[in-house]
Amino acid sequence: MTIKLFLKIFFSIPVWLLRCMTFKKSIIINNQILDFQTQIFLGLQSLQADGLDDPSLFDSPQEIREFMMEGLPLSSSPGMPIKTIDHVLTSEFGRLAIREYRPEKIGSISPILYFHGGGYVLGGIESHDAALQFFAAEMGVKIFSLDYRLAPENKFPSSLEDANFALEWLSKELNLPISEISLCGDSAGGHLSASLSTFRAINNLELPLSQCLIYPMTDPSCNSKSQIDFKSGFLLSQKAMIWFWEQLMNSRDNLHDPVFNLTIDSNKTLPKTLIITAGFDPLSDEGEAYARLLDNAGNEVQQIHYPHLIHGFVNMTALKAAKGATKDLLKTYKNFLK
Repeated sequence: MTIKLFLKIFFSIPVWLLRCMTFKKSIIINNQILDFQTQIFLGLQSLQADGLDDPSLFDSPQEIREFMMEGLPLSSSPGMPIKTIDHVLTSEFGRLAIREYRPEKIGSISPILYFHGGGYVLGGIESHDAALQFFAAEMGVKIFSLDYRLAPENKFPSSLEDANFALEWLSKELNLPISEISLCGDSAGGHLSASLSTFRAINNLELPLSQCLIYPMTDPSCNSKSQIDFKSGFLLSQKAMIWFWEQLMNSRDNLHDPVFNLTIDSNKTLPKTLIITAGFDPLSDEGEAYARLLDNAGNEVQQIHYPHLIHGFVNMTALKAAKGATKDLLKTYKNFLK
């Protein structure tokens, strides 16, 4: 409780005062300077969440989920009232929950189907509720957040099956073609968005309008330079990523499947894509590599890089730099909608 109370006070302290109070030098890696407020936050967060660098130290995935639910809310309040509606879908795989976010003013006919992050093991509708209220308010668009089945209880392609079912349900529910629906997700959710688009392209199914992949996980090898440079100490660790992929993978055959392993070119046309990367993120290089792969294949792709931020920043808009970057990327994302 002491750490949580201190963090609440911390968010209100001006950056110049933080520098005077802490006497910390800025962290510079690969000619990138970590946002100072984020830097101090990471130090405080390590006091509360020591051990999350290696999820395998926990007895079970459920123990990690319960631990993570105790974390401090880090998202700013939306700038306008957001109505939420909870839907329950019945599929052959069981019941699926979807939360709809409906702002007062809607400026786009293109709804967004959102997939939360958490390495396919953590997270859900509630973990991203505050962030998506912020998204809906900023963009003036309906957002539908899917509570897909988690690993390791549900291996690949369980989450993909849920995502595809939700996409087709949303098309029927709104009486819109899938080609007018955009996909978005952060981290594992970014992978799920791209995985779903690739799956539909390979199977000659109608493609979504666009996809926004926010610091997506794409490479199960976890051996990029950024994975090594930021292997620990920046919220997401290399050990955690290796563990997450292991929980998701059903068999080693998945490594040769372009729907699972996004480093493999599917040789298919994919939706226009916006990819977001952060400088102090183990996933930075693989996000950039995926943007390059799409571009080389002739797909329409735009990448925005925020060199001063860390993985997870869209869920941390209580931090000033994270809020500014999130507002900036959402402004660009609106150009990928109708």
